[in-house]
Amino acid sequence: MITLYTTPPLWGLPSLTPACMKLETWLRMAKVLYKIDTEFNMTLAPKGKIPFIEYKGKLIGDSTLIIEMFKQKEGIDLDQELTPTERAISLAFRRMIKENIYWGLVHIRYNIEKNWRVYRDVLGTMLSMETPVPENEPMIESILQTAQTQMYNHGMGRHNDQEISQLITADFQALSDFLGDKPFFMGDKPTTLDATAYAYIGNCIKPPLRHPIVDYVLKLDNLCQHCERMTEQFFSDMKLGH
Repeated sequence: MITLYTTPPLWGLPSLTPACMKLETWLRMAKVLYKIDTEFNMTLAPKGKIPFIEYKGKLIGDSTLIIEMFKQKEGIDLDQELTPTERAISLAFRRMIKENIYWGLVHIRYNIEKNWRVYRDVLGTMLSMETPVPENEPMIESILQTAQTQMYNHGMGRHNDQEISQLITADFQALSDFLGDKPFFMGDKPTTLDATAYAYIGNCIKPPLRHPIVDYVLKLDNLCQHCERMTEQFFSDMKLGH
């Protein structure tokens, strides 16, 4: 059994961060036994961020590299039935989600003042489990500044709110168009793309944060239904936080 270092469940989600939720969903899809550690001990994180796992006595970071490691060392491949063309499409969509949609979610949480007030309270509660409350404020401000700086350096942070909305809603629309009326993105069986999309769609529509991007995705019925379908299939046994 591995140890998954992740953020706790919240808002009806297995995790309040997309990468953590993606990895935990993949582990459940792959039937990999794991236990959870949500103590947010970043000093252990091999890449300075979560999620990461302890596997055979070693700490391994980055959700994508962890999944690739399981493919190589354990022979677990949720995409083994896909054709080379389907694998390429899956990879392209996963990269779009991780490298573009991700920054849309960062914008919603960190750049919109009313949303940031909600999210900073969540971070404060999470950090207070490990550190005294007076020490939390500078840590939270550091998290905010880091997120905003990273977003600016990426390029997304150089756009205004309307431009970001235009870019990110186009990505979600592409996901919706590709999913169509299929139960899962690549057909009748869930694959790695479903784990990734589920995590990011869920972390867009479930938190109590308002934004035109959220409103747009809530109108994409097939994406919302996919989110519920994944929850029912892989987390029906789990009492999710609210």
